[in-house]
Formats: sequence, C-alpha cells, structure tokens
Amino acid sequence: MSALVEKPIPVKALLLGLRAMGYSFSTAVADIIDNSITAEATEVNVYSNSVIENPYFCIIDNGYGMTCLELDNAMLLGSDRTNRKEGRLELGRFGLGLKSASLSQCREFTVASKKNGVINAMSFDCDIIEKENKMLLKQLSEEEVNCLPEIDHLKAYASGTIVIWRKFDKIENLAKSFEESFRSAVAASKKHVELVFHRFYDRINIFYNNRRIERRDPFLLKSLGRTLVGRTSTINVKEANVVVTPYTLPFSNTLTKEEKDLLGNPSSLSEEQGFYLYRNERLISWGSWMHMGVRSEFNKLARIQVDIPSSLDGVWMLDVKKSTAKIPDKIKDRIRIAVEDSMGRSKRVTKFPGVKEQSLECKIWNRIDMHEGNIRYEINRGSPVISTLLSTLGEHELSLLEIAISQIESYLPKYSILNDNLDSLTIINKHNDREEEALIKEIIDIIATCREDRKRKTFEDIFLVEGYQVLFKRKEEIRRRIFDHE
Repeated sequence: MSALVEKPIPVKALLLGLRAMGYSFSTAVADIIDNSITAEATEVNVYSNSVIENPYFCIIDNGYGMTCLELDNAMLLGSDRTNRKEGRLELGRFGLGLKSASLSQCREFTVASKKNGVINAMSFDCDIIEKENKMLLKQLSEEEVNCLPEIDHLKAYASGTIVIWRKFDKIENLAKSFEESFRSAVAASKKHVELVFHRFYDRINIFYNNRRIERRDPFLLKSLGRTLVGRTSTINVKEANVVVTPYTLPFSNTLTKEEKDLLGNPSSLSEEQGFYLYRNERLISWGSWMHMGVRSEFNKLARIQVDIPSSLDGVWMLDVKKSTAKIPDKIKDRIRIAVEDSMGRSKRVTKFPGVKEQSLECKIWNRIDMHEGNIRYEINRGSPVISTLLSTLGEHELSLLEIAISQIESYLPKYSILNDNLDSLTIINKHNDREEEALIKEIIDIIATCREDRKRKTFEDIFLVEGYQVLFKRKEEIRRRIFDHE
C-alpha cells in the first residue's frame, strides 16, 4: 500500500518562480485594481513617489475592506476562495494575483485594510523570507501603520484597502535612470488601466496622482452610423453564454480628434485590429486574431468584442495574469462568422476611398492594370489642365514636360505613402479648404490659355475634375464671367 509523504516547501525556489510569472508593470497594476473592483470600490487612487529615499507605488480603494482574518487569508499564496461567489464583479481567479503581481515588480509589498473602523496591515518582504528560508510575513503595529505612505487616504474612507509596493529591484537593475524608468512605467500603466477598465468608467472613478484617467472606447460607440455594427450572436457553452459582436471603425483618415483620443491615439490602427476579449467586462486580450484571421492593412478597422463569464475560465485557458486566452476549438466556427463580417466590412471601408478615386470621370491619375499582379499609375494627360498646357507648348518644351511627368510617375513614393497609411497619418496634399474664388481664378486662367476652338469644351470638362467639382453649383455664374464679354 502506498504512503503519503509530506515534503517541505522550498520557499526560496517558490519565491523565485512566483516573481518570474511574466507580469509587466502595467498588467501587475491591473491585477491589483481587479481586487478593488471585486471589493465593490467606487473610487481607486494610485499614488507614486520616485524621488524619496524609499520610492513607493500604491493603490488605494474604498471597497469593503478586510478584517484581520480576511487579510491573513488574502496574503496566503493561493488564498482560500471556497466561499467566494462568482458574480459580475468577481475578477479574481486563483487567489494568487495580489502576491504574484506585487512580487513581480518589487521585493516588499504591504497591504493595509480597514473594516469596521479597524485597520490591519501585513507586509511581505523578500529579504526576510530569503534570509530565514521561511514564509514569514510581518504583522504591522499601529505605530508602523501610521508611518505607511498615503495611509491618511485610507483612514479617510469608511472602509477600504491600500497596497504599497517598495524595493523595486527589477527597475533598479535594468534602468539607466531609476526615476525616469519608474515614471515611464507608471505612465504606461495608466494607459493600460484606461483601456483594460474602460467599461467601468461610469461606475468607478480611477485616479492617478489625483487626476482621473481618460475615457477610452476601442469601438467608438458614440460614432454609430460611422462605426458599423454587425449582428450580435450568443453562443451557449456549458450552460453559460459567450456574446460576440463585430464592429468596423470609420476610415482612419476621417477620425476626429475626439475619436482618436477615445482610441488612445494609437500609433497605428493596424496594431489594434482583431479580438477584444472581455471577462466580466474587464478587457483581457486585444489586438490579436488568435489564429483566426489575417492581420493586414485591409483588416485594420475590424474589431470583434467577445464577452465571456468567469465560469468559462478553464474553457478559454485563461492564465494567472488574466492577460492571455485561447479560443476553444468547439466554438471557433461560430465565432468565424463574426470575424468574416467585421473583416469584410473593414476591407470595404478601407478600399472605398481608392475605389471612389478611380470612379471619377476625369481623374488626375489613371490606374493601369498591367496584368500578372502589376499596376502602374500614370498622370492623365487628357485632363483639362494638362491638355491645355500641352497645347500651348512648342516641341522642345513638350519634350521637357514629358520628361518631368515621366519622372514624377516613375518615382511615386509608394512605400512612404504605405507607411504613412499604416501609421494612420493624414496625407494633406489635397487642398480641401481652398477658397472658391481662388479656384475660380484658376479656371479663368486655364480657359484664357486655351485655343479659341477648345475653350468651351475645356470649360465643360474642367468641372469633372475632382478639385473643381465643388464649384459645379456656380458653373453658370463662372461661364458668364468668362464668356459674356466676348
């Protein structure tokens, strides 16, 4: 008969593994805020100070707080969650987040919590644990609690919790300038928190050093009509519902400043395409097609919102950090419908401006299909301005003009234009804001240069050119100004 043998826990090795869980500073911060939301906090304050002798980063909430016994359980590696009820605000999973997230960024963290008017605090210090090779936690005295940074904010709440990080060895070991790297990490965490908790914005006030975080909306829901919404589908998995909604953003060059701000001013929309996976409304993963789509410039406007309940964590293979997941094979085919919908719309929206350009009756550039996948763009020598200029030149001047035009065509900056579009930059070569009188003067000068037998035909053609179509409503007025004096 086999026997059960209890083995001692190698504390140092366990601690090393826990600290190497793979959190970034930003994902670690989000994991702590998860606990604040679970505690039904309505306010979360983040404070940091990198210029003092013992720098700190802390997160304070006004949630329901913890008693001494509850705090003791929370500080366990793999805290007891047997009495936890899964609900809409339950964002924890393994009972490891507080410890693994904190220790991934610092060697010492302290948790002080207020409930029923009493503040209890415990500290987890790697220096002490490694020295004794035992899982020893410090129970703080009232005097020590009063010396904690930002503790007065917790005291002002009826209940709540503060998590304080100190001894940032990883930043110190890698940074050229600790202060600069620390501030950069804090700023990046703010942007991360803004996106991850964007659906909680109207329910929870989150502040960084007394300034509320910005509102974010990766789907631009307030731009409905410009943002296209596909059909929402509900997929039942193990008696729970997965809700999938496809979105297509407006064409990138039409985005307003407010819309860009809501998106977080991404350097490239292309990097943000794909699935937006939410667990209990908390954003888990985004900017990836999870091996179900092809990342491309045409798909850059496609976004798929997927809402899953926490009861399906195992099915989606959600990791401890709550930052990665995998789509179950059993529902891939049903989700693929939403993927194809969003990608198809994105392709049509992205291609439309180019299709519109080539549909003009009188274009500046002609697109020539050379077959076998080769395309050539040529300046339309039959456009009114070019043809008028050609008719006025002598043989030598015509030759020089043809050389100049050929060089423009041969050295089209196609890769620079492609890169600018990928970066969602607005190319402003078109003068959409030019005054109409300036355009009318151009037309008068063009007609004045024409041969007499071509003037009236050129006048009719010029209103087909894209740049002059805005004057079509004034066509008869312009005609009189040009021809009535003849």
